[in-house]
Amino acid sequence: MKRGDKILIIIILAIIGISLFQILKPDKTNKILVIRSDGKVIKQINLNTSKDTEFVVKSREGHLTVEIKNGKVRVINSTCKDKLCIKEGWISRSGESIVCLPNRISISITGQNDQPVDSITY
Repeated sequence: MKRGDKILIIIILAIIGISLFQILKPDKTNKILVIRSDGKVIKQINLNTSKDTEFVVKSREGHLTVEIKNGKVRVINSTCKDKLCIKEGWISRSGESIVCLPNRISISITGQNDQPVDSITY
């Protein structure tokens, strides 16, 4: 191996290490679960302080059974035909969502970061 090859390998390993750190670092935002039915917010739950639970969300078209466990959320039962909302699996990070279009129900996680400003552009 030449000297340039070793430097390139070190740079690649550093990039991989930094990327893994960014992906695996804990999410320190205040995670709020927002559930909408027929376009209206029907429930908001703080995932950082919520207990493990299951509940049913109803709309005019059908209903979903939602499970909250260890700060994660998933749909475990649905009256829709395709069951894509169940196949979505667990969500736990700010910005993630589960949508059941036939039942007109959406579940999303919003985050309120402790730092009010992320960046400023002029």
